[in-house]
Formats: sequence, structure tokens, C-alpha cells
Amino acid sequence: MKGSVIFSKINKSPYFLIKDYLNDSLIMLLFIAFLLMTNFSFSVDYNSYWLLLIPFSIMNGMMTASLLHNTSHNNIQNDFLNRVVGEYCGYWVLYGYKNFVLVHFLHHKFSDEELDPVNPQGMSFLVFLTAPLRYMIATTKKYLRKIHGHHENYESVMLAQIIVFHINLILRLAIWYLLLGKTLFWLVYIPGILTIVSVFAHINYNCHVEHEDGSIEIVNLNHNLYYKVANFFTMGGYYHLNHHKNMNLFDPRFKTNVHASNGLQAYISLILRKF
Repeated sequence: MKGSVIFSKINKSPYFLIKDYLNDSLIMLLFIAFLLMTNFSFSVDYNSYWLLLIPFSIMNGMMTASLLHNTSHNNIQNDFLNRVVGEYCGYWVLYGYKNFVLVHFLHHKFSDEELDPVNPQGMSFLVFLTAPLRYMIATTKKYLRKIHGHHENYESVMLAQIIVFHINLILRLAIWYLLLGKTLFWLVYIPGILTIVSVFAHINYNCHVEHEDGSIEIVNLNHNLYYKVANFFTMGGYYHLNHHKNMNLFDPRFKTNVHASNGLQAYISLILRKF
């Protein structure tokens, strides 16, 4: 199911999200039961050498953020692969693929306006960084009430959504802990998710520039070593202006629209020419 189809279904049915959340809960509970019964885990004993995984976890976090973003726009042209990658990345951020699609589509639909769930205006970066989920939930609730609030008993549906949504956050976290074990959970998953949250927050905060007259300018950033390295691992994540102009670019550093699944050789050639 493409991101645009998911967003359309959320808009059409007041029950789409709660049904999806409950399906996710069932799948995750079954997977947790499997992990517990089989004692399956990639768990390893702690050794100081495992600390070397942290830099790779940070790089993985940047790439996961980029892939989650790209799959929301269906930029991996094989629909099945796009969905699989999106769901996997959605588990990394804990709140899931469909929720990211909802938030990100609202960001494009209402950029820098009241219903933009990642609008940082009026906040310091520290506030924006430390409470991204709270602001996203508040804004998406406001949007969902706007389109579905006229339905009878929708507040009960909304309450159920909120409860199951938070249960699913815990279930996804439990899956990562059971799957990776204590050592890899702290050295692989935690640095990864902190990187994803930080990169998304930094892009939205710094690429939407507020001027003195109150106007907002969306910009590309690539002017120092951090941005050059980050743009490499996020596949042009800080080329935010280019992305808003053409959301179907897998890597907005390049004007050529090369998708991940049908133009890999051409995409690698573009990267090599760039660097």
C-alpha cells in the first residue's frame, strides 16, 4: 500500500487507524510470544570492543531515517519492497510506518502552518528535540478531529487510538530488546533511534528558516563538514528545498530522479560524480 493510499484511507475512515493499531498489536504479541518460546536472540556478552558498534549504529540511524522518509513517498519503486523497508524502519522509530506517513504527509500539506506536526516555529531546538512525539501527537489529533470529529462517538475512537498507540510503542521496544539482547540493545538500537530522532528534528528545525518578517524559507544545507557527511548518509536529507520541490527524488542532491530499485547503477554513478 503506497503512502498516498494510506493517507487517503486515514482521511476517509475514522476507524482505519484503530483497526490498523489493533492488527499491529496482534502481530507484535505473536512475535513476542515466538521470541520468548524459542529463546531466539542475537544477544552477545558485553566486551569493550562492542563499543566500536556505536559509530556504525549512528550511520545506520541516518540511513534508516532516509529510507523511512523515502518509503513514505514510495521512492523504492517495487511496491512490495518499499512496504517491507518502510515497515522495518517504522519499527526503528517505534511509532510505525503508517504513523510516519500520516505525520509526513501533513508536513507537506501544511508546511509551517498550524497543522504541520513538525513545525518548530516558536520553540528552541532543545524543546523541539526533546518532545517531538508529544507535538506530533497533539497536531495529528487536531487534524483527525477536524476531518472525523463529526462522526458519532469519535472521541471514544480517538481515546482507543491513543491507548493502543502507546501500547504499540512499548511492544516494539520490547521486540528490539528481546531480539538484540541487553548489550546490542544499548549499543545498536539506542544510538540508532537517538540518531533518527535527532536528524529528523535537526532537518526540520534548520531547513525551515524563520525571517524577521515572520515568513518561512525552506533551504538546502551543505555548507560544512557535518552537512556534507550527514547528506551522504541520509542520502541528501538536508537538501530539504529540493525535496519539497520534488518529493519523488530518492536523493534530492541530484536533479535526476533515480529510484532505489530500478536505477541503482545510475544512482551510484551520480554519487561518485558528486564526490
